[in-house]
Amino acid sequence: MNTIPHLKRICLLLFFPVVINVFSASAQNRAETLHELNTLLVNTVMIDFFTPPVASRIYSYPNIAFYECIRQDDPSLPSLAGKLNGLKVIPEAPKNSEVDHFIAACVCFSFVAQNLVGSEYKFDDWRKSFVDSLMLKDNNDIIKNSLVYGRTVADSILLWSKKDNYGPSRGMPRFSISSQAGTWQPTPADYAPAIEPHWNTIRPYTLSSPSQFSPKEKLVYSRKKNSMFYKTMMEVYKIGINLDTTKKLIAHYWDDNPNVSVNLGHLNYFIHKISPGGHWIMITQQACKEKNESVGRSSLAYTLTSIALFDAFICSWDEKFKTNLIRPITVINQFVDKNWQPYIQTPPFPEFTSGHAVISNSAATILTGLFGDNYEFTDKTEIPFGNDTRHFKSFYDAAWEVTWSRVYGGIHYPETARISIVQGKEIGNHVLKTLYLQR
Repeated sequence: MNTIPHLKRICLLLFFPVVINVFSASAQNRAETLHELNTLLVNTVMIDFFTPPVASRIYSYPNIAFYECIRQDDPSLPSLAGKLNGLKVIPEAPKNSEVDHFIAACVCFSFVAQNLVGSEYKFDDWRKSFVDSLMLKDNNDIIKNSLVYGRTVADSILLWSKKDNYGPSRGMPRFSISSQAGTWQPTPADYAPAIEPHWNTIRPYTLSSPSQFSPKEKLVYSRKKNSMFYKTMMEVYKIGINLDTTKKLIAHYWDDNPNVSVNLGHLNYFIHKISPGGHWIMITQQACKEKNESVGRSSLAYTLTSIALFDAFICSWDEKFKTNLIRPITVINQFVDKNWQPYIQTPPFPEFTSGHAVISNSAATILTGLFGDNYEFTDKTEIPFGNDTRHFKSFYDAAWEVTWSRVYGGIHYPETARISIVQGKEIGNHVLKTLYLQR
């Protein structure tokens, strides 16, 4: 970590509880093990402080790996090979060896995750405990075959992942700040450089191009009082100065900023929390648990949701850096009220479209397709972060609240929120049509 003179850096980490289960053959315990793995994944991403787009990549590859093993126990679950960009084939187990696909799936998930995160020991330790629990019961050939097959599939998935341009994108140049009116400028408190300006160079899973779902409607900067931009800018300003307790609660609940910067004189510290994509992974987990879904159906839910999140981030980030739209705090401070401040911290990247809105509506579309239009649930994701639960009448109800939380927080324009909902749903429907509805 880079040191800053005269400042102390403190990281406050908050976690979801992870209980390592000794392996059991029961169907529900197998599903619980998958939930445990995803909880560990979400926690590890928080520890390692990945940006939200990168986090979506880390959530998806391990779940695809698990799915490709476990689906072999359920004829209704097709392979994603040939459907996801660049994924041509999944290795088959040797015909003369008997394999437990659940054991293989767990090992596969852990190896893939271990190679994507920084805290590799988390998954190395988990796998050792898992394998030890297996060997305590029976040190037989099926277990050994399964461990070998899981590693084989993991190697195949990792080889595929290395071709998505993530590695080369780490060496690409920083985003150049424009002096043109209405363009994005770094924002308080840290005035940090733009996050992931080249994310549209990453290979998507189901999209033909990053701009496949570029909104037909754009929000174009203008200082004319009769323009859409001026009207929506004044709307977020008025919402901010009249923010009530309920809207503050909603803005805070869905903030999901993985690295909140707090500056108190010479003390500078960060609060690491769940990413917006991680929040939807945990909502997926809650739905699967409440419905007592099998390990196969749970894997399908995690996999489709994580794929939708990943592709949604690519679409939104493509739009952000092409339109390069100014944030509310910058334009309002310049031309309306120099003392106005948003309720939550503005993240360091352009405004249009809203990443939270796009990924949330994409994920909600997947979960609605799997669990139904009016699936009521109580979200418990934020309990470890000091927030209460929130009840929703449907996944779209939750996604709508996420979308408007960014307006209440003062970091997005209402018009952007409206357009972003459409973009997110289009992406989610595309993922469903490509991977699920055409089985």
